[in-house]
Amino acid sequence: MKPLVLTLSLSLLVATPIAAEPPPVLHFGTEPFPPYVVERQGRAVGPMVEVLRATCERLAWRCELTLLPWRRALAEAEAGRLDGLFPLLQTPERERLFHFSSPVLNARYALFSRSGQSYRYDGPASLEGRELGVYGPSGTSAALNELLQDGPGVSVHVEPDNATVLRKLVHGRYGEQGLAFINESVALWLLKQEQLQGLQMAGVVREISYGFGLVKARLSEADFQRFDEALAANCRSGRTAALVRPYALPASACVVRMPR
Repeated sequence: MKPLVLTLSLSLLVATPIAAEPPPVLHFGTEPFPPYVVERQGRAVGPMVEVLRATCERLAWRCELTLLPWRRALAEAEAGRLDGLFPLLQTPERERLFHFSSPVLNARYALFSRSGQSYRYDGPASLEGRELGVYGPSGTSAALNELLQDGPGVSVHVEPDNATVLRKLVHGRYGEQGLAFINESVALWLLKQEQLQGLQMAGVVREISYGFGLVKARLSEADFQRFDEALAANCRSGRTAALVRPYALPASACVVRMPR
């Protein structure tokens, strides 16, 4: 009987399916950053959220999302309690912490002035002696610091959010010749939502793009490449364009970053 028992046991082992590994659960942090990420009834919505969900769906990964103030979100990522952040602008300082995805949405940093001002941006030297408001610490403030490095004498006011920057500019808090350094689409959205009057665009400073940052301490290079390839596949299939189109924001070209 012993051989029979052994044969049955082996048969049972062969017939029993091996349980598949559960899909990864990724924890992403973001902040309200309209029109890219909008808070609605305590939940994050908007084009970047939809693109993330579509990417995770293609991978069969479960991705959870938490709205946080940006400083806290960065701190949580640095402490290894988040797997990723968005929307994220790639900077040299952030490259030690994040894998950067292919770009998702194009954008522009611009200067806004009070209505009636004759100022038009003509390079960093044209900012000499002016007061500028900027949201920070953020990718925006980092970009402004880079612009002003070894350049003109400018007084910079770092504010807790973009709405504060625009309100203070409207009320002359940066002086009669004051300026706001801000993402163009963010500014236009806030001007409409806050019903702010009396501002005008004074020039485009820099073309940028936003994507996703995956924390290197949490995801391997191989897992990051899987994420980025899924992101690019959705872009090539037209799904990303369909998700972004209702928001009237410019989608980035479909590219995949090469492994480093």
